[in-house]
Amino acid sequence: MTFDLRASAARLIAARDVVAAEAPGHSFRVVADGSGTGGAYSLTEATSPAGAGVPFHAHDSAVECFYVLDGRYRLTVSGARHEAGPGDFLLIPRGAPHGFEVLEGEARALVLFAPAGFEEVFRRMPEIFGTPGEPGPVWEQANRRAETRLLDGPGPGPAALARAAVAPSAGITGLAGPDATATGLDIGVRHDPHTGAAWSPGRTVTAVCVLRGRYRLELPDQTLTAGAGDYVCLPRETVPPRVVALAPDSRALVLSLTD
Repeated sequence: MTFDLRASAARLIAARDVVAAEAPGHSFRVVADGSGTGGAYSLTEATSPAGAGVPFHAHDSAVECFYVLDGRYRLTVSGARHEAGPGDFLLIPRGAPHGFEVLEGEARALVLFAPAGFEEVFRRMPEIFGTPGEPGPVWEQANRRAETRLLDGPGPGPAALARAAVAPSAGITGLAGPDATATGLDIGVRHDPHTGAAWSPGRTVTAVCVLRGRYRLELPDQTLTAGAGDYVCLPRETVPPRVVALAPDSRALVLSLTD
């Protein structure tokens, strides 16, 4: 089950309820794919233990974004190194050579691709890595179909957009706008220090992903309560929903999609 922006009612899905696609050293739970977002983006929760890494590669038709939830990563993008911990955000532009390694802890991140497509490679990983001789020709073919090049090293390319995503005070902090994602997608993080704080996402918001604490989402015909690790897809309502923080220091990733 994944998000579906065409649905007439809001839907909640917990990442923990998604069957994980397992590969050596990594686990991927796809919570939003291109079929439910009109191809605009996909969203996956990725988990990797300390010492795990991903070799260098480049996505030629999509940007890739990391929002770190737990642990610590070292990401190398176009030859520049970035260390990222909880609350940090990194956007990797199209065509930028990149790879990463986990420095400490069991690292967990939300991985967003805009536009969607690479989530299908995540889903095929158990099949591919369970085949004798792989990663090899089948792995390379799956990446080519996703317009991804496997590389021998970092190489030159566009610089990453790196930001500390923890909002210093109440409100939404912008992480990456449509110019950066090139898909009409706007990414922000909402911080509510106090219980009872209320806000309206507006009609362009398509998903609210709870990072910490709890929220109540009040829509005209339904009310949903979402906690950390829950993802809510919002329909295009005439009356925008009302979102209420139910715990102190609640935070949520807010995804907006302009027409």
